[in-house]
Amino acid sequence: MQSSDDRVVCEQCGGASYRIGAKEEVAVARICSCSSPCPRCNDRRVVMVEQDGRRVAAACSCTDLRRRIELFNAARVPARFADKWVDDIRPTHDSQGRVLYELLRYQDEFERGQKGFLLWGAPGLGKTHLMCGLVTYLTLERGLSCRFIEFMQLIGELKAAYAQGKWDAEVVAPLLKVDVLVIDELGKGKDSEWELGVLDQLISSRYNANRTIHATSNLRPVLAQSELVSYTDSGPVLHQSLQQRLGDRIYSRLVEMCSFQQVQGDDYRVKPPPRGAAPGKKPQLSPSTKQHTKGLK
Repeated sequence: MQSSDDRVVCEQCGGASYRIGAKEEVAVARICSCSSPCPRCNDRRVVMVEQDGRRVAAACSCTDLRRRIELFNAARVPARFADKWVDDIRPTHDSQGRVLYELLRYQDEFERGQKGFLLWGAPGLGKTHLMCGLVTYLTLERGLSCRFIEFMQLIGELKAAYAQGKWDAEVVAPLLKVDVLVIDELGKGKDSEWELGVLDQLISSRYNANRTIHATSNLRPVLAQSELVSYTDSGPVLHQSLQQRLGDRIYSRLVEMCSFQQVQGDDYRVKPPPRGAAPGKKPQLSPSTKQHTKGLK
């Protein structure tokens, strides 16, 4: 592959200098072979530069790339979404296109402590895909610390920690300090007092520290009285809103910390878009996004 200024661009990474794959349950990134060893420092990570008329040692630019790769690997993006970016989504509904547009702007303009998104809607609409793509961009392209956690996975890790005689702080503490935390499947679980206590601790701590939270949920945020019960041939079916599942205290803080966005459309798992189908009109991507999504699919 050759760029517009006649430089040869690596076919494997598209000029990004890193490649993304999967290892067991999580996505992992590594430096592309085209950049290893570093042509500038030969992997010594130190270069000599001119400063005030004398030569001094300075950190090589490759150390920043290594740091961003470490941030991505620490984010624990699920392996299924190892090669997913925000703009990979093919909108099947106006709401998906709107969320896609907002996230593409957000990932370039994000500042620490900025309000996050809570994407809600039926399963299979790309909510997790969008959040994983956002984490990938913020770590690898922006150098921000992030962590992705599915809520029931967090509960499982806490229970395993207790069984091994560890404190819950060992599991929760890393989630409190990152710049961006994504909680997937919010509202899922048994709705026990203990589970809500864990969530309250997590959200309250990040709220007080002014740290960003993003989340996804299959539950409608609020239900009208008439929507709490539906009737089928098998009898009445009870429904719960996200507010009811989480309680007023947690829900109130999420309302302040997140912009709630409904995602609608076709279930990608049941009705995947046809091969080669036009994804519709996409927002204009930033130069950085264009460069780094190329060759990584």
